[in-house]
Amino acid sequence: MVLVITSKSDGHVEPVVRHLEAAGVPWVRLNTEDAATNLSLTIDPARGSGELFIHDSRQVVDLASVRAVWYRKPERVHVDHFHLDAGALDYVDAEFREILDGLYALLSHAYWINNPYTTRLAHRKMRQLQVAATLGLRVPRTLITNVPERVFEFAQGLQSDVAIKSLGAISVLEETGEDTALQYGIFTRRVSQDELVEVSDKIRHLPTTFQEFIPKQCELRITCVADELFACEITARDGDATADDYRFDTNNLEHRATDCHGLDDRLRAYMREFSLEFACIDVIVPRDGEPVFLEANPNGQWLWVERHTGLAIASAIARRLNRVSDPCDHRSLTLEDVPARPL
Repeated sequence: MVLVITSKSDGHVEPVVRHLEAAGVPWVRLNTEDAATNLSLTIDPARGSGELFIHDSRQVVDLASVRAVWYRKPERVHVDHFHLDAGALDYVDAEFREILDGLYALLSHAYWINNPYTTRLAHRKMRQLQVAATLGLRVPRTLITNVPERVFEFAQGLQSDVAIKSLGAISVLEETGEDTALQYGIFTRRVSQDELVEVSDKIRHLPTTFQEFIPKQCELRITCVADELFACEITARDGDATADDYRFDTNNLEHRATDCHGLDDRLRAYMREFSLEFACIDVIVPRDGEPVFLEANPNGQWLWVERHTGLAIASAIARRLNRVSDPCDHRSLTLEDVPARPL
């Protein structure tokens, strides 16, 4: 049995489970936002055993039968239908989070893409840059601070424009009424040193990530499924916002399948260092010099890449989920395997 942990809005599940079904692999989908209304469970923690019943699909899952888990895009459990005061709702919400986390822990015998406990560290972008640099990947010069004077010193040392980006969520939505919302957050944006002076007072309010702005020839979106690497080249348009961040207009940019520009061994070493079975890695191919590692998303989106390029990412994920449950069955490189290269 393959357990897919996700949410109803996730469109990435269908392309993968088509391959599982073709191979005769049983699978079940758990949409976590519906856990309060769509999931019945009975668990004996001391024995590490239990049973799930998912109402909408009428499927029964014995925890012992789960040999692979695909942790895709779960959402917070919806509890607003409980007619309780705010404090009681907070308690119910906290209990459901602990119940799901406990359930995941009891599935430690299974193969995970990716285990949420071992990959939380892999989401931390500060640590990502540190590991990437240790592995000999070129990384952009970066400063995280809320001290304006340090920002100006950093920018002057670069003798170039600066890229401002977020460390966490790209954006946060605030509901303002029926069918309306305000959106806060930033994509990566290029700013001049004069613009930094204009917003210097705001820098003190929130530690912000500043990086050297690197003019690019193109960007690579490299989807890693264990040792398999699927590289897509994305070419931005000169003179508009996509030159700073392709996410401003992703679907209308040119995509093509390519190679990893010589980064293969170091990217596999990166995956091993974080104990990852899956990640989407963003790399800049600059106009001059070697490729630059930007960041890695251990649970990134990849379906648009497959549709644009034909890269067989869904079937690769299905193959991993259909493997024998042995997390050490493939050989990945470690830090010691790859000689450091000068930055």
